[in-house]
Amino acid sequence: MPLATKAIKQKIKSVGSIKKITKTMEMVSVSKMRRAVDHALASRAYSHYALELLVNLSKDKNVANPLMTAGKENKELIIFVASNKGLCGGYHTNLFKALNLYVKKHEGTNKEIKVITIGKYAEKISKKLNLSAFAGFNTFSEFSTIDQTRELSQLAIKEYIEGGYSSMKILYTEFLKSTTYKPVLREIFPININTIQNILEEGTPEALSGEESQGKVGEFNFTDYKFEPDIDSILENILPGLVDVVIYQTLAEAFASEHSARMFAMKNAGDSATTILDALTLSYNHARQDGITRELSEIVAGAEALNN
Repeated sequence: MPLATKAIKQKIKSVGSIKKITKTMEMVSVSKMRRAVDHALASRAYSHYALELLVNLSKDKNVANPLMTAGKENKELIIFVASNKGLCGGYHTNLFKALNLYVKKHEGTNKEIKVITIGKYAEKISKKLNLSAFAGFNTFSEFSTIDQTRELSQLAIKEYIEGGYSSMKILYTEFLKSTTYKPVLREIFPININTIQNILEEGTPEALSGEESQGKVGEFNFTDYKFEPDIDSILENILPGLVDVVIYQTLAEAFASEHSARMFAMKNAGDSATTILDALTLSYNHARQDGITRELSEIVAGAEALNN
C-alpha cells in the first residue's frame, strides 16, 4: 500500500505541474488574443471599404488591369494561413478539413494548385495534401504591421501576374467572437463582383458554417466613381495598396482566431487537470485510509495473539 500511495502522490504532483503550465499559457493567450482582436477590429471597416472600392473599380468594362483579369492557364494560387505553434485545439484540424475539402472538390479537373504558406503548420498540412508550396513565411505575428506583411502581398501580386493563374485565393480563419471562428477560403484575384458575393453569401463552398461576426459592417454600397486623370493611372498606383490592406486584415483575423482557440484549449486542459486531480486525491485518501485500517487490524490482531 505505501507503494500505491507514493505512486498516486507522484501523479498528483505531475498533474498539478501541468495545471500550472496550462493556466499560465491560458493567461498569455488571453493577453495576446485581446491585442490581436483589437488589431483585427480596428482595421476591419477600412479593409471592408477597400474591398468595396476594388470591386467597384472592376465594374468598369474599359479597365484592363492584370489583377482584374483571369489568366488562361488551368492553375490556382492559394495563400494558406495557419500557425507556427500547436496546442490550439481544433484550429489546425478545421483548416485541414477546409483545404482538403476544396482539393477533393477539384480532383479530376487537372487543375494545378500551388500554395504560399504562412506558418509552420501550413507547411505541414500542404505536404500532407501533396500541394506544391513555392514560398513560405514563418515570421508574421499579431505584432506584424502592414509594412511587414507587404512583402507577402507584393509576392502574391507578382506571382499572379507572371504565373498566368486563373485565380488566387486566401485560406484563413475569420474571427467572429471570442468563442467562435470559422475557416474561410476567399478569392482575391481576379478582382470582380464575385469577390463580394462570396463574402456576403452564407453557406457557399468557400465558407464553412459558423456564427455571424460581431462588429461587421453592413452591405456593400456599389457607388459610381469619377476618376481624374484616368482610371488606369489611378489603378496602377492604388491597387497594390488596397491589396496590402485586404491581406493584412486576413492575417489579423487569423491571429485573433488562433489565440482565441489556444486560450480555450488551455482552459479546457486546465479544467481536465482539475478533474483528474480531484479523482487522484480521492483515490489517495482511499488508499491511505485502507492502509491505516490494515495497520490497525494488524495491531489489534497482534495484541490479541499476545493475550492468548
